[in-house]
Amino acid sequence: MRMLVLLGLWISSLGAYAFGWDNPTKPFSAESNERETMLITWKPIDDIQGVCLRESKRRGFGTYDYKVDACAFWNFAIRTCTIYTKKRPTMHDLGHEMRHCYQGNWH
Repeated sequence: MRMLVLLGLWISSLGAYAFGWDNPTKPFSAESNERETMLITWKPIDDIQGVCLRESKRRGFGTYDYKVDACAFWNFAIRTCTIYTKKRPTMHDLGHEMRHCYQGNWH
């Protein structure tokens, strides 16, 4: 059973990468940007999972049922976005979250 679960997770990860949902090298359109100008705040933190869970709950979005390496919370009406990452993020972590700042929940 454990092997089937691991195989399922691997296949879903592969599918996400193949379709470009989390492929850091696949180009994407900027036409779906909600705004061109945003005030972006970046907060590198120690407890990324805890902070992202607390912030998500505080904003009424519920919890994550998966591990996160970063998270972003945006408000298109007032053109602000806050990105939380671990203290040593990858370019992919930061870029992924910045895309959320401009395109909302794009995946």
